[in-house]
This record gives sequence, C-alpha cells and structure tokens, in this order.
Amino acid sequence: MPVISVIVPVYNVEKYLERCLDSLINQTLKDIEIICVNDGSSDNSAEILNKYAGNDKRIKVITKENGGLSDARNKGMEFVSAQYTAFVDSDDWVDECTFEEAYKAIEKYKTDFVCFASQKVYENGKVEIQKLPFSGLQKMNYKRFRKTPVTVWSKIFKTSIIKEHECVFPKGYNYEDNVFWTMYFPWIKTGYYINKPFYNYFQRADSIIYSDKKLFRYTNLIPLIFKYYKDRNLLDKYGNDLYKRFKDYLKMDFNDAISDKD
Repeated sequence: MPVISVIVPVYNVEKYLERCLDSLINQTLKDIEIICVNDGSSDNSAEILNKYAGNDKRIKVITKENGGLSDARNKGMEFVSAQYTAFVDSDDWVDECTFEEAYKAIEKYKTDFVCFASQKVYENGKVEIQKLPFSGLQKMNYKRFRKTPVTVWSKIFKTSIIKEHECVFPKGYNYEDNVFWTMYFPWIKTGYYINKPFYNYFQRADSIIYSDKKLFRYTNLIPLIFKYYKDRNLLDKYGNDLYKRFKDYLKMDFNDAISDKD
C-alpha cells in the first residue's frame, strides 16, 4: 500500500519526461504510487509513459483529452489511494530522498503538510536556490501562510483534507496553485518546513508562465476564492486575511500592468 501518491501532469514533454520519471522511480521511499496524467500529448510522451509503466508497477497512466494543467491534476486526484499526496511537474525532477524525508517529518510531527525548499534550474545550467522563510515545525497562522511558497510541488499534503474539503485547481486560470493553497489553508493547524532544495524547478523559455502575457491574472482568482470561503462559512474567521491576500493580488497585477511594454 503506497503512503504517498505523486501526481504528474504530462503534456508534450518528451524531452524532459524521462528525467522526471527517473527521479521518482529512484526515490529512497519505495512505497509510492506515481499517477501520470497524459493530458492529450501529441508527441512521444505517451510512449515514454507506457514504457516506464511496463517496467514499474507503481506507475499508473491516465489518458485524457487536453484540458490544461489544472484539469490534469484534478483528474489525477480521482486515482489517489495514499494518505498523502504530492505534485510533480513533468519537466521538473526531485532529489531521490525527497519523499522519504518529507514522509518522516509529516508522520513524526503529525502535521497537515510538509514544505521543502527548491531551486530554479535554467537551460544554461544556472541554478538559483529558493530558501524557505521557516525551518522545522510551525504553528500555522495567516502570517506564516502568506510567507509560504504557494507552489504545490514544494509540498506534501494530506489527501483527506484535499478530498473532504474539495480543494481543487481552477481550470482555465493561471496561478492555479494560489487557489489550491488558499483553499487548503483554513483546514490546517501545523506545517513542517525542510530548508533543503529537494525540488528542481526547470526554467523553460516556452513554459506557460513565460509565454502567457495576459494582464490581471491574479485578480481573476478573487471571485473563485471568495466563493469557496463564503460557501463554507469561513468569512467571519478569515475575511480579514482574505482582504489582505486580495490586496496582494491587486498590487502584483497593477505592478505587472504598469511595467508591461507591449
């Protein structure tokens, strides 16, 4: 029985996919399942996935029509069987001890998530380490939530919280991690931070975050998050925190807009 389910959305990444999969099948923690969601790839990604699945029974390949990153992650959640869930993008890779270290921490301290540091790896070989603002066990509040990276690939989550409280990725939006992480926040009490760069975040010039130049992408998330909190009667407790969060979104979008040269 796996203890961690790893969801890997896959779309036209034949050039990078084997590196990602190798980093997962070679984890020192062997009790994992690897859920690869082929999101309508038109290159050789499907063939690579099937080859790896044929050699490692821990790999499940789910095939669907193209719906984007959020849709692929949400689809992967339907097949999760482990107590904890992780997300890895298919052009990135993780150090071999990542899930063993995270699992030890989340089990020892009975936390609601584990967050580990990461490093940006550029195509020219340049590396930038992204340190965390905290280390060790932390009691969660809005201040710590705000300073924690929103990226889901830098964390291990409790599957029960995701499913019970319907934490999802919004289809058709950029910065979808902001929505998921903000949905997850009201249900957590503690988190554990590992200040080691376990996750390798590959910087592709053709990635969505660099190619999509639409403005006011953060502000578009506000109605989604507000509705989630309102529907669950969370505004009385977290309304002030949301207000601060939304101000951050507006500030970031405004700064992007006035600096846009197109």
